[in-house]
Amino acid sequence: MGKFEKVKSIWNKVKSEWKTRYRLVFSNEDTHEQEFVIRRITIQRIFVVAVIAAFVIILLTSLLIAFTPLRLYIPGYTDQKDYKLYKQTAARVDSLERLVEYNQAFIDNFTTMIEGNAPTMEETKESAENTPNTHTTIRDKKRMAEAEEMEEQADLILGRISEDNASQGNTPGLSQAKISTLSIYPPSIGAVTRPFDASKNHYGIDIASARNSVVACIADGVVIAAHYSATDGYVIIVQHPGNLISVYKRNAALLKQPGARVKAGDPIAAIGNTGSGEGNTPHLHFELWYNGFPINPLDYLVIE
Repeated sequence: MGKFEKVKSIWNKVKSEWKTRYRLVFSNEDTHEQEFVIRRITIQRIFVVAVIAAFVIILLTSLLIAFTPLRLYIPGYTDQKDYKLYKQTAARVDSLERLVEYNQAFIDNFTTMIEGNAPTMEETKESAENTPNTHTTIRDKKRMAEAEEMEEQADLILGRISEDNASQGNTPGLSQAKISTLSIYPPSIGAVTRPFDASKNHYGIDIASARNSVVACIADGVVIAAHYSATDGYVIIVQHPGNLISVYKRNAALLKQPGARVKAGDPIAAIGNTGSGEGNTPHLHFELWYNGFPINPLDYLVIE
């Protein structure tokens, strides 16, 4: 109780003298003449002045830090340019992480199909869930270069053997790759506007069809690539058992993601004319690759 009584007595003293008036006098020490006098000083007024002065000092200090280079000397405070650079770096790191995941899914599926082992439904579902959204990457213009780079990697894998033969003067085609028995589902219904011609580096056929009509998968397999290319538009590539790969280009939209397991006749894309390839009418550019060599799709399917 002693401490409480002491605090109470101090409070009563301050309360009683809250409005007591005081006078501050400045006088000459030698002559004792009053030079300056401040009258009507109270504890209440001193308290109000102190609060206002503290508020003004805090406000001026905040303005000084916010609008002058002094803010750079405060630990943890970043410049606007540094913050912008940080955001750009974070976006690039996120893009690289997505690209690494995409490439890993591509390599895993491609290796699995080359070895002749079809993934289970559980593995396919897990791969599809861990694969970044293809359409989100496509819509981001900043990632167009990455998509083109992935397409170049896929083309390199598909055409590595054919390039080696071309360098020796051989033309890749049916003479190098033959399939004894092959039955495939038509990828689209329409007229063939440009046939297979390996001598002119046209390793597929162009099938004209109505815009946004369905592009069907020719056989059971796994999607190993689905991206956008400035040249070929929306491209989707499917790996089938027996070292057979089907490629679908110039699509208007893609309906499957890398890692998705598909069956013969499943819709995987929509007819369009995206990219900068030849022709402005909606059509599908369809390619078949067997053991690394392009083959003529018309030898194995009938286009109505």
